[in-house]
Amino acid sequence: METIGQRIKQFREKLDISQSELAQRCGWGSQSRIGNYEANIRKVGVEDAVVIASALRVSPGELLFGTPDNDTFIEIGEKHLPLVSYAQANKFTDPDQLLTPEEVTEYVTYNGAVSDVGFAFRIAGDSMEPDFMLGDTIIVDPMVAPTPGEFVIANDEGNEAVFRKYRLKSQGSFELVPLNNDYPIIDSDKQYITIIGTMIEQRIHRRKR
Repeated sequence: METIGQRIKQFREKLDISQSELAQRCGWGSQSRIGNYEANIRKVGVEDAVVIASALRVSPGELLFGTPDNDTFIEIGEKHLPLVSYAQANKFTDPDQLLTPEEVTEYVTYNGAVSDVGFAFRIAGDSMEPDFMLGDTIIVDPMVAPTPGEFVIANDEGNEAVFRKYRLKSQGSFELVPLNNDYPIIDSDKQYITIIGTMIEQRIHRRKR
């Protein structure tokens, strides 16, 4: 099965550019990130995938899944999205290891535009209170790159997924910020973080008075 790293190399060679030149086009100072991606040493997060795809003049869907965006994205209409756990969400960092139907026990209906790898996620814990409460459900799309102020699901150095606010620091650096000050900020300069997907809808769980 073809990997994302192999596709990066394939598209790069089609343009007849070096790893160094591709890194330059992406705004990165070193070619090591490209080298690690092509060698499949490092997983490609959605944010970097969008940047690399633009530099290679292909769509993010074509880079991540080997299909153009018109095959990856669907029109607005009813779709049943898998409701995934904090542990299962980590599988969405690698398109080659997505959930099998046997691993999904519950689905959530969604009527908006979402990619074929969109999923639902139920909030647990109080790290994002008061805006996101225990039991709230969010819809997440791994094919949507976050902009500052949006909310993302991310993987923090191989641990279970976290849900945080995305805050850009500088070129290539960002923070994941909890809304509850009792929890620490996660800094991409201090630890490796993979953005799994961006929230595109929140559904508030009705609470008893």
